[in-house]
Amino acid sequence: MERTAALRLDAEWAKVRAGRPGASPRARERMLTDLIAALAPHAADDLSLTARLSLRYGDLARHHFDTGSRTEALAAVEKAVRHCAEPARHDDEHARWYARALISQAVYLAEPLSDELGLPRYAFRPHGEQPSAEDRLAGLAAVEATHRAIAVWEGLDRDEPRNQEGLAQAYAFLGDRLEELGRPVDAAEWAVRAERAFHAVWTPEPAERAHAAVLGHLGDQLERRLRRCPFDGGLTQLHKRELLPERLVPLAVLAARIDGVAKDAIAEGLALDRSEVRRILRARSWRAVWRFDVRADDGAWTAMAYPWRGTDAMTDRTADAVAADLTDAFLQSPDRPPQGVPWRFALWWEEEDHLDGARFRTTFPPTPDPS
Repeated sequence: MERTAALRLDAEWAKVRAGRPGASPRARERMLTDLIAALAPHAADDLSLTARLSLRYGDLARHHFDTGSRTEALAAVEKAVRHCAEPARHDDEHARWYARALISQAVYLAEPLSDELGLPRYAFRPHGEQPSAEDRLAGLAAVEATHRAIAVWEGLDRDEPRNQEGLAQAYAFLGDRLEELGRPVDAAEWAVRAERAFHAVWTPEPAERAHAAVLGHLGDQLERRLRRCPFDGGLTQLHKRELLPERLVPLAVLAARIDGVAKDAIAEGLALDRSEVRRILRARSWRAVWRFDVRADDGAWTAMAYPWRGTDAMTDRTADAVAADLTDAFLQSPDRPPQGVPWRFALWWEEEDHLDGARFRTTFPPTPDPS
């Protein structure tokens, strides 16, 4: 196909990509495949067309990923990254395309590390369930691709708002990838960096609804990650490196106390007055959520009814202390299963979640949990 005809076909695809109705998934894939075949011969000696070919491979990758074909998506996005690497050295717009292709590659690589709701499957502490070796390697490759994207954004003009926003987005994506690998401290760090970068590019305070939504999402992520951070080497290190926002210091105090850290140690680790730690703990309660399950003969676990599945606000109490009270009450209750019937108990902070994310967890008799 002649170059002019290939460019006309590319313009037609741009209309479909922009949302022109009527193109079925199969028609979109066929159109993209034909377009890539038409562009490829003319892209060999033309950096601009090579970069455009990269965009179309990226579109094909997104199509495959959206239709559930991750393997095909990874193959296509690898070609998108490869074709854009050289044009990115010569033109800022192509560099932006290259960085976005790397981010997409990271998202596709990391897909097995998220659950059906898009939340990290393995975001908990080291004792929790771990990804397979293959999925972990894919997650590490996703982190590496995101670092490469950050390097591209950092090499562009920092005074250009598009570049500032792209860098902030890359920081946020890096936090996501690290959380998926069960590294909440590192994930929290990059959420803080992303939040600060977005505030810098959206000054004064953002009035746009989309900006507010992004910052709200980042804030929610950061709080979730801080709740999973250990105190020593986690919250304390974030504080020392000035990566613990002032507004979230009370949350860090509460998290440490729930984990059983002594009040004086909290004050020392976060450079607070002891009286301030006590004031925070008196003023802020935490939501304890618990569930007792009984195991049937077929091995299935069934949740018990209230009060053995419930929630309550706790003030200045550790998770272990709350769990001890609930367990003692259960053992004295007529609802306790007969001798020989296994049961288990889990206690969470804020919401019922994966068992791996429980603040306290036990199984009786104390044998490995078959689930």
